[in-house]
Amino acid sequence: MKKITFYQAAVILVFAIFSFSAVWYLIKGSQRRTFRFPVIGTETIACEIRYLPRNPAQGNLCLYVDELLLGPQTQRARPLFSAGTKNEFCFQRGKTLYVGLSQDVLYEVPEAARIKEGIALFRENIRRNFRGIKEIALFIDGKYVEEM
Repeated sequence: MKKITFYQAAVILVFAIFSFSAVWYLIKGSQRRTFRFPVIGTETIACEIRYLPRNPAQGNLCLYVDELLLGPQTQRARPLFSAGTKNEFCFQRGKTLYVGLSQDVLYEVPEAARIKEGIALFRENIRRNFRGIKEIALFIDGKYVEEM
């Protein structure tokens, strides 16, 4: 039987600690979220998976809304709203999510989804990722958006 040298033991120990830390981070440090965006030139929907940090300063829901507004990372997928759309407010009361978007949503550009489609996918994305949300009160430039 061959003896393990001090150097070999140190390398094995460092590798074990690194492996444990990586697995711990993946389990506790982030959460899996799905994002759905329309595909250019088709009626299909592209699904992306992103790992977002747990317990961010702005809250899980608001971070998700911010990421959703940034748009897709997948090629040939279109953002839900026109470029420059920002989250003006985002908070949850009970099972209702209140989200205020900037007026940039109203600008229809060919690169982004149509407004109705974007709003429908916006709501669908939130409902799929946050099962506790039963209603989404959406405001654009401070005005309430009725169900479309």
